[in-house]
Amino acid sequence: MDSIYMATIFTMKNYFLVSLALSASMIVHGGGAHAADIATQCGADLEDARAFITANDAGASALLADHGPAITHAYDTALAASASDAGSCLGLLTAYLRAWRPGHLAILRAPQDSIVPPSAAHPASQAKADMRAPRLQALDKNTLLLTLPTFSEAYRSILQAFLSGQRGVLQSHRNWIIDVRDNDGGSDATFQPLLAWLLDGELRTHATEFFVTPANIQAQEDVCAFVSDKAACKQMVAPIVAAMRTVQPGSFVSAGGQSMLVQAVPPEPMRPSRVAVLIDTPCGSSCEQFVLEARTGARVKVLGRPTQGVLDVSNLRPHRLPSGRILFYATTRSTRLPAMRIDGIGIAPDILLPTPKDQAARDAEVAQVQRWLEGGSLGTQ
Repeated sequence: MDSIYMATIFTMKNYFLVSLALSASMIVHGGGAHAADIATQCGADLEDARAFITANDAGASALLADHGPAITHAYDTALAASASDAGSCLGLLTAYLRAWRPGHLAILRAPQDSIVPPSAAHPASQAKADMRAPRLQALDKNTLLLTLPTFSEAYRSILQAFLSGQRGVLQSHRNWIIDVRDNDGGSDATFQPLLAWLLDGELRTHATEFFVTPANIQAQEDVCAFVSDKAACKQMVAPIVAAMRTVQPGSFVSAGGQSMLVQAVPPEPMRPSRVAVLIDTPCGSSCEQFVLEARTGARVKVLGRPTQGVLDVSNLRPHRLPSGRILFYATTRSTRLPAMRIDGIGIAPDILLPTPKDQAARDAEVAQVQRWLEGGSLGTQ
């Protein structure tokens, strides 16, 4: 399988998939602790996180060059605060990570950090999962609305089955609106089945470079423990690990050795004539990657507000802190850098729409875009 799949299928731009597995297998369960012990433990986590991020995160050197004093100030502030309980420690650690960058650095709660009992949280989580499923609505005989709230790995097979099951409806509408305004990202592999409907025979993308350190090589070797198809994962990860072993620590290496990748995407025979992708600030990570790839289709336009801007460094891997909390950090960067930075900026739409003043105005954007797709004006009515 070609290198673009190595960079997308078994590497995750956010941490939700692996965090579920790690929560059961890696976190050290501990009992209660005194305030002094908590403060000491929190300080150890903070110190470990600083050292590990500096040495192993794919974006650390660029971030230190860009705003190193602010990162140092955040560290000193967190250290001086001296956490009094597990919750305040988690807050201090999170604030410190955000001083580095707003996304693709995260802490997985340890058991002692939990605020809501698991039994109480389960129904709400299940309801949220239902709301994240793909939805399709035929707006009229010409235009349909496809709403995609997530690209989580957990929804990969769900979206694939959904597109297959709705093939007749998809083929019978010449205009599509794809709403990813609230999409929370996930895995690039989840949206791959959509590309055949949107593109024109091939996909050109920037490659992914892996930051080489001993810890990152080990993390790459270990990642297959957290995916369902372990054999296929190991087959695809092996060339990446092999390439990482050929260079000195501190280097970046691309599994394919290229800065741009070209992938054949056999098109669906009855694709839509016009596609509008609706975006907004919550769209981040793999949602942003979807926007970049979808807009390469000649019939696709992107409308809305700029995206979140958390994409350039990604493919999170776990590192256990002294307390048992799990730090997720980025192990790759895009060859877009430094010329086409997205982190902290976002992806601008082809057509900017004003920020809706309320939910009703936000809902009305769909009708607005539908009118435009069908030959009318984008002006509000």
